[in-house]
Amino acid sequence: MAEPTSYRMCSMILRPSFGSSGRLSRDLSRSILLLVYALQVLTSTSLAALPKRLILALDGISYRDMQALQEGVTYQNLKGKQFHRQAFHQGYFPVSRNVSTFPSTSDVAWTDIFGDRPLPGYQRTYFSIAVNTEIVVNGITTSMEHERQMTWQVESGFLRALGYVFPRSTFKYEVHELIKSFLNTKNGGDNYYAYVRSTDDAQHLSADILAMLCMLDEKLQELRARYKALEGKDLEILILSDHGNNHAGPAKRVPVRTFLQKAGYRITKSIRDPKDVVLPTAGIESWVEIHNSPSETERLAQLLTHLEGVDVLTARVPGEANRFLVLNAKGERASIEWNSAKNSYRYSAETGDPINYRPVVEALSRKNQLDAEGFATADAWMAATLDHRYPLAPERIVRGHTRVTLNPATILISLDNRYAHASWLIKKGSEFVRFGGTHGGLDDLNSNGILLSSVAPTQDTSTGRVAALFEGFKGLREPHAEENGAEWVSGKAQALTSIARAPVDSGCGMLPSDGVCLRIWAPSFAHLGSDVPVELTVEKAGRFLPAQIRRGEPNTVDASTKHLTLSLPLALPGACSYERVYALPPGLILKPQEAYWISGRLRDQKEDTRIFKFAFRTDSRGLPAAY
Repeated sequence: MAEPTSYRMCSMILRPSFGSSGRLSRDLSRSILLLVYALQVLTSTSLAALPKRLILALDGISYRDMQALQEGVTYQNLKGKQFHRQAFHQGYFPVSRNVSTFPSTSDVAWTDIFGDRPLPGYQRTYFSIAVNTEIVVNGITTSMEHERQMTWQVESGFLRALGYVFPRSTFKYEVHELIKSFLNTKNGGDNYYAYVRSTDDAQHLSADILAMLCMLDEKLQELRARYKALEGKDLEILILSDHGNNHAGPAKRVPVRTFLQKAGYRITKSIRDPKDVVLPTAGIESWVEIHNSPSETERLAQLLTHLEGVDVLTARVPGEANRFLVLNAKGERASIEWNSAKNSYRYSAETGDPINYRPVVEALSRKNQLDAEGFATADAWMAATLDHRYPLAPERIVRGHTRVTLNPATILISLDNRYAHASWLIKKGSEFVRFGGTHGGLDDLNSNGILLSSVAPTQDTSTGRVAALFEGFKGLREPHAEENGAEWVSGKAQALTSIARAPVDSGCGMLPSDGVCLRIWAPSFAHLGSDVPVELTVEKAGRFLPAQIRRGEPNTVDASTKHLTLSLPLALPGACSYERVYALPPGLILKPQEAYWISGRLRDQKEDTRIFKFAFRTDSRGLPAAY
């Protein structure tokens, strides 16, 4: 802060004096001292006031761990040494559940929490329905929208990778740096958002998460004391996480690939035959996503209940947009029907009761919370199932197949916690370390994250509801205001954005539902008129685009480069100075199912600047595929 500078300034102003005039000088000097000091304090406070609230996003912290830690817990670590630990019990209210998405994975859950547009896939390796191919994106070197919205996060891909090798050291670094950054904040404001990844990494590698949380509590207590000394008031802290962790230890790899191949299916990158199956895989997970021909869904679903390691299997019924199957390893079967207009659900046990929800239905009936057709609202289901093994299952299953991603799977499998899904190489690599557990499944161990406040009591909620409890998480960083970039967008996808923060969100009704527009952002737009054109270059990309996306820009192989000019952006409501949205140029005619690069330049009287370049693929119509 500014106090040391203030005192140095005062010593330069005051000088010794003698006699009666000296007494007058001393009195005057004291007055000047008090005045200057007051001005310095007021100025430093007004210019360098710290944020009112720290919102800390901790990846992968389980409700059961935080609850035990608040109450005090005695346990043995991996070496057999016994500890008694307690934390977050002083200055915090009791922790609440924050029930995750299904699958309970980081990217989709954080996106749900902050109300952003759903991501292309559940993970960064995903199947694009429009392009009909598997897309691979590096999960360490890339950042999703929710990460870029943080005031502070580790941006270095190298440092992120260290979290998988030295999670405890990386955690200490993250905590130190976020506190340092918070105390050096210049712009004040209400909310300061910080994202810590290594808490999730640590649990995958059997680190002592309770010890790490105790250290975090200690550092936050120090921060709160320093904040009060500087600001004269208490720092408000809100801590939340995206999912839990099953803490199941080393898991057996589920043999899904071999199982499907023996049943006559082919594991491929695209679906061109009824027997083709796409199986995107990244990391070590307690769930499986399967993309297949709709004609095979019923047969595959029944077949996969016999796969070793299956706990619960869900699928969208082909030809019925609002009906979903639920099966388990015993062959029990139920259906979930969704009234999208009322956001209500009906659970019907058909053969047995695969997720033990018949007692829940009976309880809702006794409370008169079922309508004449047997549907109950999403909130009624939530209240009735928060402490169930499968919390909020009807809502989470439906959302998992409809809106938590833009390319939902045909079949989702929640695994028994003794099993995990991973590529052979990653699973073998995990055997060289002590594996602690994972997440992604439908059950409470995988799904229950946390919501913890120092300000007021919290309530059990879900990732899709929590923003409404905190005014929509105002003050998130707007990355588009600070960087150049572009993307293809569609009205259908933007309409799934829960919290409209940009003109393209509030004006999604003006975008084509079945087509795309080009969204461009650049700080330089703020200094240029909307009549300054953007010049496009579109060129065919190399053959192996997914790998080249990971490694850098590929060499183009097609000489027929296209040049187009964008001159008139769409007039969206609430348009901002740094962003423009353009209709698809009519002259952009491309080959179906091909990979291209598109780049854009701003050319005014002073300079010629490239503002973006990105890769994309075309769909079966030859149109750019946004997702």
